[in-house]
This record gives sequence, structure tokens and C-alpha cells, in this order.
Amino acid sequence: MTLHKHPSSRPEPGIAIRHFRDDDIEYVISRQLSLYAREYGFTSETWKAYLTGGVREFVHRFDKKKDCMNILERDGVPSGCIAITHVDDVTAQLRFFFVEPGMRGRGTGRQLLETAIGFCRKRMYIHVFLWTFSTLSAARHLYAEKGFEITETRLNNDWGQSIVEECWDLNLSRM
Repeated sequence: MTLHKHPSSRPEPGIAIRHFRDDDIEYVISRQLSLYAREYGFTSETWKAYLTGGVREFVHRFDKKKDCMNILERDGVPSGCIAITHVDDVTAQLRFFFVEPGMRGRGTGRQLLETAIGFCRKRMYIHVFLWTFSTLSAARHLYAEKGFEITETRLNNDWGQSIVEECWDLNLSRM
């Protein structure tokens, strides 16, 4: 799939979204650990175990009929990720969404999110949810734009910085 920049821009050559391969797993783990440490101060062992365990569990439970992980690439180099994991037959969770700093502001995050929601529609999920942080303003803007709504918040002090976690929900039966 070729990506296009924001609708008012010309397509940017060399940018694509593809399904993950086994060799992408370490990229997803290492880049999220690195980006969240640098950008948000998430350095605790609890955070590292949560992220690493979450990705590994996703791969262990992966069912190609119910789950997906897509990798953003620029000129063949991984540059971001998004995943959908099944909770049950009608509920999915969006996870592991990130875009490399050099690829931000080009519409690639929006395209990754649209790809994930499209997957959920094709699989006839009714409910999609995600957990994020109140400080991720660009991602939060995309979630709101796509119809997600905040349904729960909680304070988390376990990941190296005190943060407000937010659960966002999307009801696909209304769309």
C-alpha cells in the first residue's frame, strides 16, 4: 500500500505500509523502548517488561484472521507501527502505535490508523479500544478525528514518570 501525505499534498515516494514479519518484532520493541525513554522518560523496569511482554504475547497469540500488525516503511526501512489484537469476537485493541520522529507530520500516522480501523471493519469488530497517555497530543488528535472517545482515565506512577493514562473507545456499529 502506498501512502499519501495529508490530502492537500502530493504523494511522497518510497513510503508504504506492509504486514509485519518476524524480524520486525525486535524493531517494534527496541524503538518503542527508545522513543518512550527519550520523549517521555519511561525508563522503569516495569515499563520495559510491560512493553516487551505485550509485544511478545501479541506474537504468541497472533491469529491472522483476527489480528494484524502493520509496519510503516520509508525506502524499505521500518519507520513506524500499529497493531490490532483481538479481545473477543467483537472487540479489538489498538496497540503499539508509533511513528519515527523523522516521519511525523507527513500524514503517515493518520494512514496507519486508517489501515488499522479498516482491518477492524473488515473483521466486523464492533468495539475498538486503546490505552494512551494524556501527553501524546498528536496521537490523541488522530483518535478524536476518527471518532474515538475517552472513557476512562487513571494516574500511573510505575513507568518512570507520573502520567495520566486514557482509555479511548470507538464504536464501529455507529459508523
